[in-house]
Amino acid sequence: MSTSLSTEAPAPAQKPRHATVVDPDAHQVLFENEHVRVIQARASHGWESAMHSHPPMLVVNLGSGRQKVTWADGTTQLVDLNPGAVVWQDEGFDHAWELLAGEVNVVLVEVKSANAER
Repeated sequence: MSTSLSTEAPAPAQKPRHATVVDPDAHQVLFENEHVRVIQARASHGWESAMHSHPPMLVVNLGSGRQKVTWADGTTQLVDLNPGAVVWQDEGFDHAWELLAGEVNVVLVEVKSANAER
């Protein structure tokens, strides 16, 4: 009996798709040009967003709530959403989230030149 071994390398894990593709009901493009894409993410208590990706971006939080965030490596983190918080995400990232309390109401400004290396 002969056995053949495959010499093909395993296929790399597929990168999660962008938030506007995976979860379009919660992530809507408000504006886009060659420099930026502006997205508003809105959701109510209990909403769950599947694993998706974001490039480097500026996040402006307008609502108040608490999310359970699951990172690509499976770790989880509780994140409090505070109105008026502004955060720069220097690197792109993959995550899923569940809204445990309050609302998600954030404006995401993706700077396309910041994404050139990703």
